[in-house]
Amino acid sequence: MIPLLDVRTLVLIYTGIRIGQALVLVYLWRVQRNYPPAKDWALGALMSAVGLFLVGLRELVPVWVSEVLGNALLFPGWMIFDYGIVRAAGKQPPVKVGLTICALAIGSLAWHTLVSPDYRVLFVTQNLLFVIFDLYAAYACLKVSEGSRTLTFRLIAMLLILLAMSCLWRVAGGLAFSSPWPRLLWIAAAIIGFPMITMLLALQTSQKLQDEINDQARHDMLTGAFNRRAFDEFAKREWSRTVRHSYPFSMLMVDIDHFKQFNDQHGHQMGDVALIQVSESAQASLRPNDIWCRYGGEEFVALLPDTTIEQAIVVAERLHSSVEKAMIATPSGLRNVSVSIGVAERSSTQSQWTEVLAVSDAALYKAKAAGRNRIVVGDNSAPDATG
Repeated sequence: MIPLLDVRTLVLIYTGIRIGQALVLVYLWRVQRNYPPAKDWALGALMSAVGLFLVGLRELVPVWVSEVLGNALLFPGWMIFDYGIVRAAGKQPPVKVGLTICALAIGSLAWHTLVSPDYRVLFVTQNLLFVIFDLYAAYACLKVSEGSRTLTFRLIAMLLILLAMSCLWRVAGGLAFSSPWPRLLWIAAAIIGFPMITMLLALQTSQKLQDEINDQARHDMLTGAFNRRAFDEFAKREWSRTVRHSYPFSMLMVDIDHFKQFNDQHGHQMGDVALIQVSESAQASLRPNDIWCRYGGEEFVALLPDTTIEQAIVVAERLHSSVEKAMIATPSGLRNVSVSIGVAERSSTQSQWTEVLAVSDAALYKAKAAGRNRIVVGDNSAPDATG
């Protein structure tokens, strides 16, 4: 046999690749300590590398060390690494099932190593376990649909499938015919696959961080509602669609009644609690396509795409009732707050979405002037409707 194709040599080459991967992923984990999958990748790669190294020492150390202990580290390590990819893909892996599979595989290897030696069983068990975890992780990656990270996960899935197929081909070659090609394919897949997977895992981590930064820049830190900047973007987009297709377009301008008085009576900390409670209650009453934004201070605005004035009034009534029923726990007991709402729909004479906003704002002013805690529909023909 060619020395390079000796099993021990190939396993040690494989080990070296896995060690290199582990070092990179340990560094990634140190940089991204708040990202749990990074820990899984680092720990899984390290355990796999140590396990592979012990397996590579076959015939140089006691069999229970190379086969039993080596695979007892290798199998869970492989599972942890692949499950980290599953978590990064937004899925919750079946840990108990995975641990059960590993325990059964380790038990089978221990039996066929120490009690009834059978190398073929060891060989098949080891590779099939790799295939199961790799294909499961690949499936999770293919289910991802998250903007910039989708393509990255697709590439990771392709590489995992390549690694799984190389293991299956290696098993087929080892059982059916004696040829060096299955081993060569197996090691070539590792040389190509693991470094590229490592690079792609680092890339998707960076993409996720960037997505989180962008998301934070579009949301109000206190209430979690969209901020004014994001609302402007949504409004421009929906306005273009509305004008192009002649869809209805409505807005609600919402203001918490007597909020300064609430702040003075209960303190600014409870005022923040009230803002959060109002925002959450309002969002719970809105429809999936409605857009909720904190416009400033105690003022919020809701963008209602494809919504007529009649439908907008129904939404406003539901929002008003939802907020009024919500109770806020203050040091002096349970309290609630009410809101005033101005409602407006786009008219054919308006050329910008800000004109609809101005009408809803004028309606809100009338609601407050009339005693608050009410809903007023804006008048597009009023002189102050466009500011």
